[in-house]
Amino acid sequence: MSTVDLMLLGHLMKAPMNAYEMKKNLEFANISRWVKISTPSVYKNLVKLNEKGFLDSKTVKEGEMPEKTVYTINEKGKEYFRKLMQRYSESVGNIYFDFNAVIANLDKVDKDTGLQMLNKLQEQFFILQKIMERNVESKQDIPYIGMSIIKLYEGLFNLLYNWSDDLKKEYSKK
Repeated sequence: MSTVDLMLLGHLMKAPMNAYEMKKNLEFANISRWVKISTPSVYKNLVKLNEKGFLDSKTVKEGEMPEKTVYTINEKGKEYFRKLMQRYSESVGNIYFDFNAVIANLDKVDKDTGLQMLNKLQEQFFILQKIMERNVESKQDIPYIGMSIIKLYEGLFNLLYNWSDDLKKEYSKK
């Protein structure tokens, strides 16, 4: 069970597609910013879901183009999709931030270096929060679900900015 499977199955609920179309759909929606998903995992997981019987596949050839496999979600796949939706709605899961490794090791660098790192980190939170804010204000043709995720991240980056400000104050006292 994985969130990658959930994203792939969810996209296939809309329409059948091949792995390249799936990759392009996910890129267009900027899904990799919200869910840990890579291009190789799209291809690998589609094959895996097909092998497990959650998808039906058909190989097609159009003109001079190479053959491609088009995947369609079947009833077993729809049931698995519902199961994944239920599972992930009942548990937040783990939330990891790569910058936690920096925070955990601040005591290993001199104070000036640590403060510089914290300043850079805080600057990134500010930039990301402003990007999310502009996305919300732009009123682009973003579906309400996508907009709700953007608003979530806008609030999260604002929270992280304020948290890092408090951390800098405490770190400066040491």
